[in-house]
Amino acid sequence: MNKLYAVLLATLMCAGCAGMPDAPDGFEIKTIETEHFSIPVYEKNVQKGAPLRIYIEGDGNPAPKRAVGLILAQKDPSQNVVYITRPCQYNKNTVCNNPDLWGQERYHIEIINEMKELVTYLARKHQATRLELVGYGGGAPIALLLANRMSVSRVITIAGILDTDAYCHQNGLPLMPNAVNPARERKQLAAVPQIHYVGADDTVTTKRLAERFVARLPNPVAATVKVVPETGHTDWDDVEFDYY
Repeated sequence: MNKLYAVLLATLMCAGCAGMPDAPDGFEIKTIETEHFSIPVYEKNVQKGAPLRIYIEGDGNPAPKRAVGLILAQKDPSQNVVYITRPCQYNKNTVCNNPDLWGQERYHIEIINEMKELVTYLARKHQATRLELVGYGGGAPIALLLANRMSVSRVITIAGILDTDAYCHQNGLPLMPNAVNPARERKQLAAVPQIHYVGADDTVTTKRLAERFVARLPNPVAATVKVVPETGHTDWDDVEFDYY
């Protein structure tokens, strides 16, 4: 993969985005232009100089079958909420003709750096006094890896992929040799407060995987797994969360 410079060039109203879900009430859709990607962003009532919570969508390209991350963001009663998609989701960038960017390379260090630039831009734009990241599914490793590379007060994951190698092994998928795996950064992550929600009926990102990830953190500041009964991998619409 060529180096992604991740220079944020402009913020535009979203145009030409493929199959994007409508903005929920109170949200406004914009696109953050980076060197190689146009990344759709949904912002809700963002007040400058206040805490900011950013939701990161899960896997799925060129468009997730269900934008669960957006559903979670819509449910959040907090005043300042932003939902961000992932490189090559809901857009037609020429670079996205390379399926590796949203397949085997989706956790490549250059993708992580690109997401870091995006989140840093949003935090600075809104002068956030505190930043929390919420990652759903494949957005969870992005959130964890960003927390090791910038100032984040807490990470929340929902049905999250916390260890990319263990996830691939469990689901019979080929390993991603170029992925940056949060499980290999346990020492740094132990200093980040974390809550990991997992559905009791989730066979994709299981309770066992989440508990093993937390158990292997060396002396964590605060990390817990919360199991939600009668909930599968995508069944989060009606779940009442306690992290707000």
